Parts: sequence; structure tokens; C-alpha cells
Amino acid sequence: MPASKSAPQNATPSKLRALGGDLHWCAVRLARGLGSIEERVVRKHQLSLRGYVVLTAIAEQPMASQLEIARMGAFDKSVLVGLLDELEKSGLVVRTPDPSDRRAKLLRLTDKGEKVLAAATVAVIDIENALLASIPANSRDAFLAALRQVANSDFAATFSADTCS
Repeated sequence: MPASKSAPQNATPSKLRALGGDLHWCAVRLARGLGSIEERVVRKHQLSLRGYVVLTAIAEQPMASQLEIARMGAFDKSVLVGLLDELEKSGLVVRTPDPSDRRAKLLRLTDKGEKVLAAATVAVIDIENALLASIPANSRDAFLAALRQVANSDFAATFSADTCS
């Protein structure tokens, strides 16, 4: 891990950085704000934000197992089963037995699921573009590249569904 700045020896809470300089605070604030807005947007397509994430993961990896989708979306398996029940009942997802392991289920989107996901994705992209509009155009690609790099780092990979509520 690269060297980092450490707090000065005589640091007191009032001499440390402002809250807006704390990476966790910034990331959580962004995630909660964006999540709240995106939740409202995908609801217009009869999806929850978690349902949208599941559909996106299945579209990315068709015929993946439930376990693979749980890992991709950082979902607890028991939470995923309930989400899949809802998505299947809505006609968006089909579960089929895995020919190599009859206990496992493989997932795919239905035609309706593909259409709902496409419409919801357009709406989510519009929200993301509105958020990114606050960043100068010449900095957006670098910001997104850095964000993806951090989100896909080994450090961020320590995140698991077990730590979520």
C-alpha cells in the first residue's frame, strides 16, 4: 500500500480535516443520495433498486447461478432468494435447474425483463449524467476511471454481503 499522510502528532479533533474531507463520509453521502434518487427512478419501472442490480447482474452474466449473482451484487443468499421470487412472479426472470447440479438454479432474463431493464437503465443513466454534470467535462472520465479503480481494488473487495444490512 502506498505511503499516506498520517495525522500530526499534536492532532486534536478540531485540528484534523473537515468532515467533507473524510473519504468514508463523502462515499456514503454520495451512495445514499444517488441510491435514494435511483430507487425512485427504478420504482417507475416496477423495480426496487436491489431488483435493478439483480437484473443488471443477470444481463451481464446470463445463465449464472444464484450464488454467482449473489456474489456479483454483494447480496446475502437469503435476500437474493426473496428478490428472485419477486422478479420471477413479475415475469422478469426465469430460474432453471443447472444440468450439472440439480440443486442449483441458473438465471436468465425474460423478454419482459430485458425490456424493463433497458428502460430502467436509460433512466438511471440520465440520473448519473445529471450528477456528473457538476464535474467539468474534461475531468469526468478521469473521475469515473479513478472511482472504478478504487471500487474494484483489493481493499474494496473486502466488502461482503455479510457486512450489509
